[in-house]
Amino acid sequence: MTLADLTQRLSRADLLDGIGVYVAPDRVALAHLRKRLFRVQLLEVAVHPLPPPGEVDARRQALLEAVSHFAGVRRGAVQRACIVLPRRAAMMTRVVLPAAARDNLREVLSYEIENLVPLPKDEVHYQYVLREQRGERVEVLLASLPRTVVEDYTTLLEQAGLRVRSLELACTALANYILFCRGNEVGPLGLMIPEGDDLELALVHEHRLCSSQVMPMDRLTGGALEQAFVRQLAEEQLQPSDVTMVGYGLPNGVAEYAQWKAEELLAMAAGRLDDDDGRLAGMDAAVLPAIGGALAAVREQAVPLNLLPDDQRRAAEDGPSLATMGLASLALVLVLVFGLSMLVKERLLLRDVEAQVAELQPKVREVRSLQDEIDHIQEQLKILGSGEDVRATRVLRDLTELVPKEAYLTTLTLRQGKVTMDGQATLASDLITTLEKSKRFRQVQFSSPTTRAGDKERFALSAEVAR
Repeated sequence: MTLADLTQRLSRADLLDGIGVYVAPDRVALAHLRKRLFRVQLLEVAVHPLPPPGEVDARRQALLEAVSHFAGVRRGAVQRACIVLPRRAAMMTRVVLPAAARDNLREVLSYEIENLVPLPKDEVHYQYVLREQRGERVEVLLASLPRTVVEDYTTLLEQAGLRVRSLELACTALANYILFCRGNEVGPLGLMIPEGDDLELALVHEHRLCSSQVMPMDRLTGGALEQAFVRQLAEEQLQPSDVTMVGYGLPNGVAEYAQWKAEELLAMAAGRLDDDDGRLAGMDAAVLPAIGGALAAVREQAVPLNLLPDDQRRAAEDGPSLATMGLASLALVLVLVFGLSMLVKERLLLRDVEAQVAELQPKVREVRSLQDEIDHIQEQLKILGSGEDVRATRVLRDLTELVPKEAYLTTLTLRQGKVTMDGQATLASDLITTLEKSKRFRQVQFSSPTTRAGDKERFALSAEVAR
């Protein structure tokens, strides 16, 4: 595990309770999760029927009663809740902008929002997902909700005793659940979520909502679903074989496309969500988006999307929890203690080393003195002779015999088989001839020009000494 992975994991440690509320067209699903550090436990799930959307007052009252009853006995969870709405409650728009807009996308979208959605700017809340940048353009998936829809649901849940922290769509909530249960082993996901007479078809890839569209159930014939899905994949440069299709409660003719159905999806919770009482066994699969919303409420959101207004979103996106801050403080204390202990150990070790160095200094000086003496003697030996058969006495004897009496030497140097000499002679060139006749000397030559000093010539000769 890398430092970045460890930091991210520690940042998710919390002591939190959260409730997810999925408002489907015909029912409401609720889930209560408890998070203790890294462990997430499923405490309760429930599904209640709702009147049709056309019966506004009756539907609102039924929703209020269901949520109030569920939250009323869970006071520890009422501070964190996530609303999950069906896809058809929102508007999805694919926006292509110049690449230069990437650095200030929110400002650009705020300026263009009335041209992108069929509502005035002050009547809509929106969030965007950056899809990709291609050459000179950048693509954005814009999700928006009417302000009245957001306010109705947040007000109703507050009346029921819940504090709304986020507002998601069914596709991202279901992806939260799957990615939490299966981790990084999950590749691209194709999500098919029934919504009454409609079907949402969404694509999630690399923890990002790539596309989402709503299709009427009665038009899913003649390969229309497959064609729509292929178009979504083409935009992400994916192949159908790359994607795992997920769906539950699908009609005939569509169900065969799903590789993971309700049974497989409910079974994924085993080992990830502590469910000792087996609450998910045989449960309505509509609880899955509710669980995904509850995961977002306890800061385990895998696909970021929050359609709350900006001010509520900033308030909901609070900093680290007390548990995280406590763990961070404990980790900091441990690091400081460890660092100080290492400094103390290093200081003690340094003292021991300094004491040993001081004890060895006289011996070191003695060794260095002996080494200097040895080096000096070896240098003298190199000067005195470079071979067994070359002897300074023999060179001196030969020069004494060869140099004429009227000539004399002032300096003589013998080193590494070569002799150099300076002196004076009546005729210096005769000295070269004399020395070359000897078997002892070779390559006799002047090492500098001769000069006249009275009746003598000053000379400097060099010659190689034969072995």
